[in-house]
Amino acid sequence: MPPIDKLFKTYQNGIISVVLILFCLSATVFAVFPAISKIQEMVGEVRDLSEQTSLLQKKLDTLNALDEDELRLKLTNALSAVPSERSFPTLFETVEGVAAQTGVVVIQMSITGGATLATPSSSKISAADKKLGTRTIPFTVTVNGSLSAVEQFIASVPTVRRLLRTRVFSITFPKDLRPLTVSMDMDAFYEPLPTNLGTAKTVLPTLSEAEEAVIVRLSNMPLASQGSGSLPPPLIGKAKENPFAP
Repeated sequence: MPPIDKLFKTYQNGIISVVLILFCLSATVFAVFPAISKIQEMVGEVRDLSEQTSLLQKKLDTLNALDEDELRLKLTNALSAVPSERSFPTLFETVEGVAAQTGVVVIQMSITGGATLATPSSSKISAADKKLGTRTIPFTVTVNGSLSAVEQFIASVPTVRRLLRTRVFSITFPKDLRPLTVSMDMDAFYEPLPTNLGTAKTVLPTLSEAEEAVIVRLSNMPLASQGSGSLPPPLIGKAKENPFAP
């Protein structure tokens, strides 16, 4: 058997080549592959950002094509019918306005069903409200007036822009010609504005013909408030720097 040093000298070039190959393979595994993975990750991020930029540009083009003043008017009309908060003052003012227009006298009015002055966005929505699609404020109002005035009051309540709904009413008929007394269980509606507009990939909703017709119908409904004859401006909220941020 030849000595080890002689074998080493004989295969020295081959051993060095093998060591260099192993070193290159190790460098490839521990350096090149992670770099390739990082590059692929960055390429994916750039692709996603490009897609989001394209979607945002399309949304911007759509928004720029809209009439801002017209949208603000539609929003004001919608919020005067279904406010973004409970808006008890406009509720009381509307009932008083309908009463004054129809010739009845409001004897008593009270909020029922545990409605409070808490922030509406923090309140839990009931199953009935979920089915209805909006939140309600149950209240009771008692009015006094002639038969024709009471009939006109009941007929006028659902026609004013601050949307109200009569659930139950009871009439007390006097034996003489004194005015009638009517107690009505009613609902007023409100719905908080959305606080999250979604991500860049969220499709920008558009109003359907039916929804446009509803807004036109609401704008044609009279405001029954007394005094100024109009409801306060809607509380739209503070605009975000990035409206699509969570």
